[in-house]
Amino acid sequence: MTQEENQTFMEDLLTLRRINGFSEHDLDRLNKIAPLITPKLAELTDQFYCQLERSPHTAPYLEGRVQLLKKTHLEWLTSLFTTRLEEDYLAAQWAIGRVHAKMHIAPIFVASSMSYLRSEFPKLLDSELLSEINHSKDELISSVLKMLDIVHFVIDQSYYDRLREVTGISKALLHRLMQ
Repeated sequence: MTQEENQTFMEDLLTLRRINGFSEHDLDRLNKIAPLITPKLAELTDQFYCQLERSPHTAPYLEGRVQLLKKTHLEWLTSLFTTRLEEDYLAAQWAIGRVHAKMHIAPIFVASSMSYLRSEFPKLLDSELLSEINHSKDELISSVLKMLDIVHFVIDQSYYDRLREVTGISKALLHRLMQ
């Protein structure tokens, strides 16, 4: 990505954060629940991969790699609660998108996966977890969902970047084609 493209990306990310309201308070809430929610993430990862293995569309991408992918996915889930959303974290999310694009994993599967996580995370915020912190369930769900939206955006942008590389289409032309 060129310096100009990086600047545009960062401006777009800032726009997303302004619109979805993601703030330092959200990061603080995520960091605060990290030790409480982290023990639940292995089970969520197992459930997630069961979903993917049941689908004839996604199962071929998993063959012979499920344990390694689960380990990586668990690390990624944990990072949602432990990051400060700095440049190195965003670069890691960008790299995730690049890997998915290079493996020809269609964006629909990333979107579907994020949708699955958006529906499952609220279930992890049970009354036991809530009793240990001083935030409402709604506040915590909001923070988790906003973070998922941010990483989804970064991964999607990485896909678009890869598409432009492969096709040779400029960003301006791609935007004109999408209008």
